[in-house]
Amino acid sequence: MKKLTAAIAALALYYSASAFGPNPDNETTFFNSSGAKAVKVEKVGEVISSAFNEKFATATEVSWKENQGLYFGYFKMGEQNLIAAYTTGGELFATSRQLDVKELPQAVSEKLSRNYSDCSIAPNVTEIDMEGETAYYVTVESKNSSRLLKFLPGGSVELVKKIKKKELKGSVS
Repeated sequence: MKKLTAAIAALALYYSASAFGPNPDNETTFFNSSGAKAVKVEKVGEVISSAFNEKFATATEVSWKENQGLYFGYFKMGEQNLIAAYTTGGELFATSRQLDVKELPQAVSEKLSRNYSDCSIAPNVTEIDMEGETAYYVTVESKNSSRLLKFLPGGSVELVKKIKKKELKGSVS
């Protein structure tokens, strides 16, 4: 069950961080299709609110969503858009933010350059810190497919999702 919750949180954070800004109205289809609900800060509860305010005291533009027992706080710190996922008990489960591909750790950059030199690499990367582990989600695109890759700071990589591009067949008259 814990692995399933972690997977849901990782996907939610990835797709949420890929959206534009901390406002949950700007989310991509993952949250919209999964039934996540916007919640007012009063509904988040004192335990989660207190834990959030203690950890992110300078946060601005805070808004909340709930999905499958996790509460996602969308906020800004300075110019950086962030998302924090909390359990109902107020435990910080994960955080997410967008990075420029140039900000990746050296080992990840080297692996990308070496293994995906024939691909187009998306300029933005999603960094997710979950339960003490940092991962970087990078989208690479070749002429045949688009892939979402998960990198660990040391450079190890895992394929998260692959979408084959459709070939157009036929002729134009």
